[in-house]
Amino acid sequence: MDLIVNPRLTKKEITTLYDSVGWKKDVENIDNLKKGLKKSFVIAAYEDGRLVGLVRALSDFSTVVYIQDLLVRPEFQGKRIGKTLMLHLLNYFGAVGQIMVAAKPNNDARKFFHYLGFQEGSDRQLSAYVMDRRVH
Repeated sequence: MDLIVNPRLTKKEITTLYDSVGWKKDVENIDNLKKGLKKSFVIAAYEDGRLVGLVRALSDFSTVVYIQDLLVRPEFQGKRIGKTLMLHLLNYFGAVGQIMVAAKPNNDARKFFHYLGFQEGSDRQLSAYVMDRRVH
Protein backbone atom coordinates (compact mmCIF):
# COMPACT_ATOMS: atom_id res chain seq x y z
CA MET A 1 0.00 0.00 0.00
CA ASP A 2 1.20 3.48 -0.89
CA LEU A 3 0.12 6.61 0.98
CA ILE A 4 0.05 9.98 -0.75
CA VAL A 5 -0.54 13.25 1.06
CA ASN A 6 -2.80 15.71 -0.76
CA PRO A 7 -2.95 13.71 -4.01
CA ARG A 8 -4.40 14.98 -7.26
CA LEU A 9 -7.60 12.97 -7.35
CA THR A 10 -9.65 12.57 -10.50
CA LYS A 11 -13.44 12.84 -10.51
CA LYS A 12 -13.62 9.17 -11.45
CA GLU A 13 -11.42 8.09 -8.51
CA ILE A 14 -13.45 10.17 -6.08
CA THR A 15 -16.80 8.97 -7.41
CA THR A 16 -15.74 5.31 -7.44
CA LEU A 17 -14.47 5.45 -3.84
CA TYR A 18 -17.42 7.36 -2.38
CA ASP A 19 -19.96 5.23 -4.31
CA SER A 20 -18.27 2.04 -3.09
CA VAL A 21 -19.13 2.91 0.53
CA GLY A 22 -22.62 4.17 -0.28
CA TRP A 23 -21.91 7.88 0.12
CA LYS A 24 -23.82 8.82 -3.02
CA LYS A 25 -24.98 12.20 -1.70
CA ASP A 26 -21.38 13.33 -1.42
CA VAL A 27 -20.77 12.86 -5.15
CA GLU A 28 -24.01 14.38 -6.42
CA ASN A 29 -22.06 17.62 -6.84
CA ILE A 30 -18.67 16.13 -7.69
CA ASP A 31 -17.15 19.51 -8.62
CA ASN A 32 -18.00 20.84 -5.17
CA LEU A 33 -16.56 17.74 -3.46
CA LYS A 34 -13.39 17.94 -5.56
CA LYS A 35 -12.97 21.60 -4.53
CA GLY A 36 -13.52 20.64 -0.89
CA LEU A 37 -10.92 17.89 -1.09
CA LYS A 38 -8.39 20.34 -2.55
CA LYS A 39 -8.93 22.68 0.41
CA SER A 40 -8.61 19.88 2.97
CA PHE A 41 -5.70 17.86 4.31
CA VAL A 42 -6.03 14.47 2.59
CA ILE A 43 -4.10 11.24 2.88
CA ALA A 44 -4.95 8.70 0.19
CA ALA A 45 -4.18 4.97 0.17
CA TYR A 46 -3.40 3.25 -3.11
CA GLU A 47 -3.05 -0.43 -3.87
CA ASP A 48 -1.45 -1.22 -7.24
CA GLY A 49 -2.17 2.35 -8.40
CA ARG A 50 -5.86 2.15 -7.43
CA LEU A 51 -7.41 4.49 -4.84
CA VAL A 52 -8.68 2.24 -2.04
CA GLY A 53 -9.13 4.69 0.83
CA LEU A 54 -8.70 8.18 2.12
CA VAL A 55 -8.96 10.32 5.20
CA ARG A 56 -9.81 14.02 5.00
CA ALA A 57 -9.40 16.63 7.71
CA LEU A 58 -10.06 20.32 8.20
CA SER A 59 -7.96 22.22 10.72
CA ASP A 60 -6.58 25.52 11.94
CA PHE A 61 -3.35 23.52 12.58
CA SER A 62 -3.20 24.83 16.15
CA THR A 63 -6.22 24.07 18.29
CA VAL A 64 -8.60 21.71 16.50
CA VAL A 65 -8.84 19.11 13.74
CA TYR A 66 -12.13 17.96 12.24
CA ILE A 67 -11.97 14.61 10.52
CA GLN A 68 -14.59 14.85 7.83
CA ASP A 69 -14.16 11.63 5.85
CA LEU A 70 -12.60 8.24 6.40
CA LEU A 71 -13.40 5.83 3.57
CA VAL A 72 -12.03 2.42 2.63
CA ARG A 73 -13.42 0.41 -0.27
CA PRO A 74 -15.42 -2.51 1.16
CA GLU A 75 -13.20 -5.18 -0.40
CA PHE A 76 -10.17 -3.61 1.36
CA GLN A 77 -11.79 -3.18 4.79
CA GLY A 78 -10.29 -5.25 7.59
CA LYS A 79 -6.78 -4.89 6.14
CA ARG A 80 -5.69 -2.05 8.48
CA ILE A 81 -5.95 0.61 5.79
CA GLY A 82 -8.30 2.79 7.85
CA LYS A 83 -6.08 2.39 10.90
CA THR A 84 -2.97 3.29 8.90
CA LEU A 85 -4.63 6.36 7.41
CA MET A 86 -5.84 7.53 10.83
CA LEU A 87 -2.50 6.96 12.55
CA HIS A 88 -0.69 8.97 9.87
CA LEU A 89 -3.25 11.75 10.21
CA LEU A 90 -3.04 11.77 14.02
CA ASN A 91 0.75 11.83 13.82
CA TYR A 92 0.70 14.74 11.36
CA PHE A 93 -1.55 16.75 13.70
CA GLY A 94 0.32 15.57 16.81
CA ALA A 95 0.57 19.05 18.34
CA VAL A 96 -3.13 19.83 17.96
CA GLY A 97 -5.06 19.46 21.21
CA GLN A 98 -8.59 18.58 20.09
CA ILE A 99 -9.53 16.12 17.36
CA MET A 100 -13.17 15.72 16.40
CA VAL A 101 -14.73 13.09 14.15
CA ALA A 102 -18.29 12.55 13.03
CA ALA A 103 -19.14 8.96 12.15
CA LYS A 104 -22.15 6.87 11.29
CA PRO A 105 -23.68 5.57 14.52
CA ASN A 106 -22.86 1.88 14.25
CA ASN A 107 -20.92 -0.58 16.38
CA ASP A 108 -18.08 -1.00 13.88
CA ALA A 109 -17.36 2.74 13.85
CA ARG A 110 -17.76 2.95 17.64
CA LYS A 111 -15.28 0.08 18.20
CA PHE A 112 -12.82 1.47 15.65
CA PHE A 113 -12.71 4.98 17.07
CA HIS A 114 -12.60 3.75 20.68
CA TYR A 115 -9.67 1.51 19.66
CA LEU A 116 -7.85 4.63 18.41
CA GLY A 117 -8.47 6.46 21.69
CA PHE A 118 -11.52 8.56 20.80
CA GLN A 119 -14.37 9.00 23.27
CA GLU A 120 -17.98 9.57 22.37
CA GLY A 121 -19.12 13.14 22.81
CA SER A 122 -21.70 12.16 25.41
CA ASP A 123 -18.86 10.72 27.53
CA ARG A 124 -17.32 14.23 27.56
CA GLN A 125 -20.58 16.18 27.93
CA LEU A 126 -20.40 17.23 24.26
CA SER A 127 -23.13 17.24 21.67
CA ALA A 128 -22.79 17.42 17.91
CA TYR A 129 -25.15 19.49 15.80
CA VAL A 130 -25.45 19.15 12.04
CA MET A 131 -27.17 21.17 9.34
CA ASP A 132 -27.05 19.16 6.14
CA ARG A 133 -28.25 21.33 3.28
CA ARG A 134 -27.82 18.46 0.83
CA VAL A 135 -30.95 16.75 2.18
CA HIS A 136 -33.83 17.03 -0.28
